[in-house]
Amino acid sequence: MSNIDARTANDAVAELLWRLEAQLDDALATGGELIASLPRARRASNLPAIAGQAAFDHFSQTLLAISEARGHVVAGHRVVERVGKQIGYETSYGDETPKEGFMPTGADASHLRVAA
Repeated sequence: MSNIDARTANDAVAELLWRLEAQLDDALATGGELIASLPRARRASNLPAIAGQAAFDHFSQTLLAISEARGHVVAGHRVVERVGKQIGYETSYGDETPKEGFMPTGADASHLRVAA
């Protein structure tokens, strides 16, 4: 594979990765709006609380699955980024602009240390 072919292939990976991340974000946002609309629709229709509960449960599980998928994509993103750097392919795999005061979320492991 020539350098031009490799560059084109790597650019395609980066573009598809951006697209997938955006689609997952859109799916989470749409799913959240759907879940938020269910209780409003139930109250507006004067239905008992049990009405639509099964749908609410299924949609909630759907959002959880999308959220887990998004986490896997983020992890894969980091792997692809590292491989790209190892082969000399430098590109932006996302918004790399530093965010003042931004701290990655997740478990706080700052209090952990290695014991020998």
